[in-house]
Amino acid sequence: MTNSMVMNQKKRILSGITPSGSSLHIGNYFGAVKPQIELQDNPEYQTYYFVADLHALTTVQDQTQLEENIKQVVLDYLGLGLDPAKCIFFRQSQVPAHAQLAVILGNYISYGQMKRMHAFKDKLQKGVEVESVNMGLFNYPILMASDILIYKPFGVPVGEDQRQHVELARDVAENFNRTYKTELLPLPEPLISKEKGKIVGTDGRRKMSKSLGNTIGIFEDYDLIEKQIMGCYTDPNRVKATDPGKVAGNPVFIYHDLINQNQAEMADLKKRYLLGQVGDVEVKQKLILAHKQFFAQARAKRQELVQQPDQVVAILADGAKRAQAVASQTLREVMEQVGLIN
Repeated sequence: MTNSMVMNQKKRILSGITPSGSSLHIGNYFGAVKPQIELQDNPEYQTYYFVADLHALTTVQDQTQLEENIKQVVLDYLGLGLDPAKCIFFRQSQVPAHAQLAVILGNYISYGQMKRMHAFKDKLQKGVEVESVNMGLFNYPILMASDILIYKPFGVPVGEDQRQHVELARDVAENFNRTYKTELLPLPEPLISKEKGKIVGTDGRRKMSKSLGNTIGIFEDYDLIEKQIMGCYTDPNRVKATDPGKVAGNPVFIYHDLINQNQAEMADLKKRYLLGQVGDVEVKQKLILAHKQFFAQARAKRQELVQQPDQVVAILADGAKRAQAVASQTLREVMEQVGLIN
């Protein structure tokens, strides 16, 4: 049996990656990026990962900034373990069939449904005048439906906040199939991530978020990461290191559970903390060391790729070529179905 035959028997999984410009933190990694990347190791799946650079144009309209955002997110994911030998990794804009199919699919969804989409409604709720909303944002869900349907995937891993977009893709596919009495576009399943996506920030109160300034970075300079960890909220009722402390719900120990691979050390720290035999400073210093060990390989890999930009370009070009082979086939089938190809 050939490699291509084996790949064709696997369920396709599609993940979009937004080049937002925000550097990844451990909340991003453990809440979304790590489970997203791990899908490539599941033998049941053929995984597609794309950088949604066309979508980024709705908010980033500066050439230099957009190029930098794309570069950083590509380096981050490759550094953290996305393996082009196990998956198909590409830039959305390098597969023209995405945009071509979106033009066609826009005819199978109503204006009323589009007005109910979160991205559009959120803009209006923030006081933006409806006349000033750009059509890229308004049509965002149609392009996303195209991103999804063009690969006929089994599922799309998303957070609860993105469920609506997958459901719209299903509506578009259902409308298209019903119109032409076909089953050409399979209905994708939204694969909703669990509550692990909500990792508490260093303030101990809110979800870890760059905008809230309560994060612990991954690829930043270690002076900054150490400062972030040493400033982390712990047990407010613990005045002295000799006071018994609370481990459950304590952010420092939540992070230890995620990062520290030395189980014996972790058990010892928790025991001593509960008994008032270890201070916050030592617990945080151990977390700094655990962070360095956990992300050492990723940081080294990313730095290596920074020095090899041609290799990164080649990875994306190869991914786009492989993705286009699938996408162009779906586009042709759709065009034949609607009567655009004789």
